[in-house]
Amino acid sequence: MKVGGEMLSSFLKAAEAIAGIKKQEVPLPIAQKQAMVTPLRVGDDLSMRSSLTSPVNYDREMTRMLYDHTEVILSEGAVPVKENFERFCATLSNIDKVCLIWALYKTTYETLGQRSFKCDKDNCKSEFKQEILLDTLVQEDTFTIWEEEKQFHEFVFPIEVEYEGFVYIFESRLPSIKDNNRLLSNLSIDALQNNLNQTGALFTRREQMTLLSKSVSIIKKGTVIDSETPRTENMQEMLLAFTEYVPHIVSEDFFTKYRDKFDKYYPKFYTNVNCPACGNQIKFQIDLEIEFFRRSLFGRREGVEEL
Repeated sequence: MKVGGEMLSSFLKAAEAIAGIKKQEVPLPIAQKQAMVTPLRVGDDLSMRSSLTSPVNYDREMTRMLYDHTEVILSEGAVPVKENFERFCATLSNIDKVCLIWALYKTTYETLGQRSFKCDKDNCKSEFKQEILLDTLVQEDTFTIWEEEKQFHEFVFPIEVEYEGFVYIFESRLPSIKDNNRLLSNLSIDALQNNLNQTGALFTRREQMTLLSKSVSIIKKGTVIDSETPRTENMQEMLLAFTEYVPHIVSEDFFTKYRDKFDKYYPKFYTNVNCPACGNQIKFQIDLEIEFFRRSLFGRREGVEEL
């Protein structure tokens, strides 16, 4: 192999060989594929930190990094391959991305480090620390395979919400990595940090509704959609409408119906921790996408005590 037009030295050949030793296999439950993921490299840290000028740059750099470390197994027994980057973004869901983040963490660190706990049993309340290993976060119910006949990026689930003689019709979906990046192009890093501080989530309610909706239409009750129906697929229009015009109760009905349809697909990364004082089990669950964002912002020591 050549680097900059020159053959690799014996040292670089050895470094390259070692880099390919460790890999982690992970299911991509929505894309219905398997993937092999390699560990983070030293240069990845600089790439992620320099991308924090805007959410869209951060998301693109994270996606590019996941792509660089991932080979996809398209069918059982097949040799892992590197897909086209645009296809990777368009045909993997945001859920699949979170699974890749778990694999990247697992093959790089093996552990989340020591985490602090407080027993929730009334007569105990002991405080203690325990190491959380990445492989303990995967349980029998962590992954749920996509069940629809159409591929997820071709599938929409209509949600209708009535309000004062009108009907909001949402074409809801599971968003792809590409959809997620389109939404982030409308936000700022300060907005994401504020969301984390205020709600503990990356997106507000209006941003979540925008990401989860391919389109929104409004009709009068008792009529049907036609060529004159007010309709949008524009994310900026959705963000504005959800902020300024759409009643809050409409969002409540939307999320109730959306969760009934899609919540089963969201991966559940968790483990049970035993209190050393009384033996009480405490459930530890983590949002790996938020964990990844925090580490990119603050470094590995944010919220973690190294071993």
